[in-house]
Amino acid sequence: MTKFHMKEYKIAIIGNHNAILGFSSLGIDVFGLNDNNAKEQAVKILDSGNYAIVFITEDWAEKLEKVLDEYYSRALPAIVSVPSPKGSSGVALKNLKKIVEQAVGSDILK
Repeated sequence: MTKFHMKEYKIAIIGNHNAILGFSSLGIDVFGLNDNNAKEQAVKILDSGNYAIVFITEDWAEKLEKVLDEYYSRALPAIVSVPSPKGSSGVALKNLKKIVEQAVGSDILK
């Protein structure tokens, strides 16, 4: 009889450190980005294989759009944009539309 080991995935959030720090109390891994090496930091987190869901604040999703585009077609991790402390810029809805259009084949969220 074969015994399967199910990998346990975690949840992460990346963005401005001060804006996301509170999420650590929910058991979410928190990664504060800085302008010097944000791309490298994000890629390291997304490629780690440890996360099923990675939340990213909209301001950083906008800055890292080209990097994130490579990950939206992958099953894991699911990347979910959330509003930044400055409010919603519409990036989250734009990214959701992209994902739905890929899955369904047309824009049903017009």
